[in-house]
Amino acid sequence: MADDERKHMRAEVLRTRFAAGTVLDAAGTLVIRRMVAGDAPLLAAAFADMGKPLAQYAGYWRENVDGARVTIVAVDAGVVVGYANIIWNSGYPPFNRDGVPEINDMNTVTVRRQQGIGTRMIGAAEAIVRACGGMVIGIGVGITPDYGIAQRLYPKLGYVSDGMGVFDDPWGGATYATKRLA
Repeated sequence: MADDERKHMRAEVLRTRFAAGTVLDAAGTLVIRRMVAGDAPLLAAAFADMGKPLAQYAGYWRENVDGARVTIVAVDAGVVVGYANIIWNSGYPPFNRDGVPEINDMNTVTVRRQQGIGTRMIGAAEAIVRACGGMVIGIGVGITPDYGIAQRLYPKLGYVSDGMGVFDDPWGGATYATKRLA
């Protein structure tokens, strides 16, 4: 399938099946859904301790509208507790070259880590990529100790290292992994 055809199909699937606000997963009071216009300030407030500014999340919303990104938001009882992104054109050269969509900048608020929220956001991202015709999805993880939870999680979810070693980035380097989608 040509790139233009793939983009058109992806845009149609996102418009018809995964529009802004679409609930992707729900259990109890936790809802995993697509980002909506009003989420940017809520995300900035939830992740202020990480130094992530409102402008970053406003940019994510613009990229969602433009189709360059899909942002998934985890909300529990009306409070934002996590988010993840799918970027269709990865900044990681091997993914970009091979057309592998990447789960990018995934975060869960500190007090809610290791409660399955990240796993559910990844599952939602995989479902979206699969519905858009993707056969492989990628994810990166930092190599410093503060990424330890993610380093242990991704292999458990079926992600396999791409074997390319450490990719230098502003946060101390990252390694990348992929997963085949059935």
